[in-house]
Parts: sequence; structure tokens; C-alpha cells
Amino acid sequence: MKTIANHLATCLCLLSVGLFTACKGGQEEEKGLAATHPELAKELAKDSLHVPYNDPTDKELYNRYLITTEQYLNSKNYAVGDMYRGKLAPLDEASHSDAATYRTMLRKGLEEGVNFAGKYTVVSIGCGTSCQQHFVVDRETGKVLDKVQSSTGAKYSKDSRLLVVNPPDSAVNYQECRYCTPAYYEFVDGKFRKLEQGTP
Repeated sequence: MKTIANHLATCLCLLSVGLFTACKGGQEEEKGLAATHPELAKELAKDSLHVPYNDPTDKELYNRYLITTEQYLNSKNYAVGDMYRGKLAPLDEASHSDAATYRTMLRKGLEEGVNFAGKYTVVSIGCGTSCQQHFVVDRETGKVLDKVQSSTGAKYSKDSRLLVVNPPDSAVNYQECRYCTPAYYEFVDGKFRKLEQGTP
């Protein structure tokens, strides 16, 4: 009888040790990599956040676009001499087919005042994924005169008639995005005129 009791006690002891080991192992497994190898987990997380895009051909395109854009921006051919300082007219909704549709956003944008070509306000409105429309409003009359569309935004200033669509961006993959190529427009007589690249 004593032998049986000793045998049962040994079995119970082994079973307890097994259960303890299994629970401990399960807890360590639940903790995961962050608990067992914190430094490695940090490195993996850091690497997974951002993989930089690096392609020699694409970098060459970006550099070419950047040089051309700088040439346009530094050119004096589009400079505006006189700035409009009169009363700023409200939006004329009848002046353009899109004016009524986007009147809330246009009115909000007009609060910025003159920001383009001496007497105009450019109001940029999103039109979907990688799509923006840039409306030009005459601040003397309130009329919406013209618009251009972009994929990565536009660059312009209040003392120049030049507007750059899709200004160069090193994060853009120009080989995959056909609509991201920079384009250059001069605002003349109330209309945008597209300029040939390389001729600032």
C-alpha cells in the first residue's frame, strides 16, 4: 500500500511540473518577439514602416524635372508688376459651369485673398484619389475664369503668372505614375496656356 501511495505521489508531482512548464511556455509564446528579443523586434518594426524607393532612372527623371522647374520659377518672363489692391469681389456663381457645384469650397478658398498673378485667387479642390482641380478666380469681378487639373498638387505665387502642375517630388515613382509629370502653364488673358518644357 505504501509503494502505491509513493507511486501516486510521484505521478502527481510529475504532472504538476508538466502543467507548470506548459503554462509558462504558453505565457512566453503569448509575449511574442517583443518580450523575448526587444531589440530585434524594434529593428524589424522600423524596417517594415518604410522601404525607400530608389531607382536610378527615376532619380534621373526627378533631377531633370527639378532643374527645369527651377529654371521656370527663376525666369523673369512671368513676373507681375502691379498688384490689385481694390475691393475683393465675392464669387460669381454664374461665371463658370462648376462654380455653383463647388461654391462652398470656392468661397472658403477666396478667403485667402490674392495669391496668384497679381489679382487672382487659385482655389484647389480635390476631385478623387491623386486628383486636384485648381480654379482661378478674378478678385476684381469674382468670375471663375479657368482651371487646370493635377495629380500631385500645384505651385504658384501672387507675383507670377506661372503655375506649375505636379511640382517635382522625390517620393513620386515617375515611371509608374504617367500623370505625375510636371507641367507648366502661363496665365494670359484669363486663360491658362501650356508651355513647352525646356523653354522658360
